Amino acid sequence: MLNLLVAAALTPISYSFAVGRTVDYAVSVKFDGFVPILGGKDGVFEVDMNVAAQGALPDSEGRLRTVSELKDFKVTVNGAVLPLELVSATEYFPKTTVSMSPFGAILATDAPDKKLPVRLPGLDIKRFPDITYLPIEFPAEGIESGKPFTFKKLFGDSMVTYEVTPTSITDDAVEMALKVDQHYEVLEDEHKNVVTDPKEADAKVDTDVAGDGTATFSRAQGIVTKLRISAVANSKVEDLATHQIGTRKLKTLLSIDAAGSK
Repeated sequence: MLNLLVAAALTPISYSFAVGRTVDYAVSVKFDGFVPILGGKDGVFEVDMNVAAQGALPDSEGRLRTVSELKDFKVTVNGAVLPLELVSATEYFPKTTVSMSPFGAILATDAPDKKLPVRLPGLDIKRFPDITYLPIEFPAEGIESGKPFTFKKLFGDSMVTYEVTPTSITDDAVEMALKVDQHYEVLEDEHKNVVTDPKEADAKVDTDVAGDGTATFSRAQGIVTKLRISAVANSKVEDLATHQIGTRKLKTLLSIDAAGSK
């Protein structure tokens, strides 16, 4: 009886991407602090994207599928817009098809096994849907107001842990408070480029990322309509020759807004 009462108190939440339905997203990622490009220096690095996500026919196993495509892309460094064409961005973020669970877990993807030329928190070619239209993975059993749930996603070579607390559940929407946590280590050469061969490395960088934010899920539309995450990456940099320790700090603000469906 107790289990039945607990189940009745939970609210099932699932995504809904009807076949052919397209949802447009405005995505902004702003980095403020040490940016490992142009030799590495403090600055403000902004990426603004428009992404279209469309429901597709189920895969051969009957799983839900969506197709996402980059429609617009702009990079700004310290207020100056870089002369990057959309075609250059789509080399790293091509049209991608994923199979997903109704609760937002990505089960398969055809995203390429490429790495971006710079390592920035939250930017991962394989995880592009996770920072656009599938940022929250709900528990299959449902959610309860005030009761946190957690899930993990692999970004690059390390896991990001998400803690989500529903703060309001109505027939129309779910409001959520978010916490994120990540730890990773990389090797860098003298130009601050990430390398995998220890023979090419001049420094070891140990980074902890912590952040919080909010998200809104529309139950009527079956999508996340708004998300904000503010995070800080604190890094310890060890010079492998002298073993001297330096520090870096990078603030990140991720904003996602569903611009509408058609």
